[in-house]
Amino acid sequence: MRISIYIAVSANGLISNFRNVPDWLSPEYGQGFMEICQKTKAVIMGKTTYNILAPDYLPLQKEGTIVVLTTDEQAKSDNPTVVFTKSNAPEIAKMLAGKGHDEAVIIGGTMTMSEFINADLVDDIYFVMEPVLFGSGLPLLKNVELEFKLKLLEVTKLNNNSVQLHYEIQKQS
Repeated sequence: MRISIYIAVSANGLISNFRNVPDWLSPEYGQGFMEICQKTKAVIMGKTTYNILAPDYLPLQKEGTIVVLTTDEQAKSDNPTVVFTKSNAPEIAKMLAGKGHDEAVIIGGTMTMSEFINADLVDDIYFVMEPVLFGSGLPLLKNVELEFKLKLLEVTKLNNNSVQLHYEIQKQS
């Protein structure tokens, strides 16, 4: 299974401001976000990301699978594509493959991306660099002990101020 990360980052590498409000994202980020989710039909996110998007902005409304990592065993959704789980990254990848998915995209947050990176399950990362600096906020990764080299695949100018960087993660040998 091919797993990508699609994430917006501030110019100083944070994925969210201290308010945890996505009012700093460009429309082009939103367009790319929806495109990659529609392409993969399998989306992985943490519960905080889900709470920001649900119910109106979930990227898959009628088909596909949205996996939400949470320890909240009471979590429910009216959207039939949503699956709440406390499974680990390899179990989630296996579950998605069992549902017929051969690719998936992680759209946030820090703990979810870190878990999949630590499990060496991420193949590539799309960073959308937005023209903003945050004094505090969420880091891209947390508690990741391994080091990975990245190979730049593509640079795309999205608008006058935002760029998308697409990197392949060089696998450990």
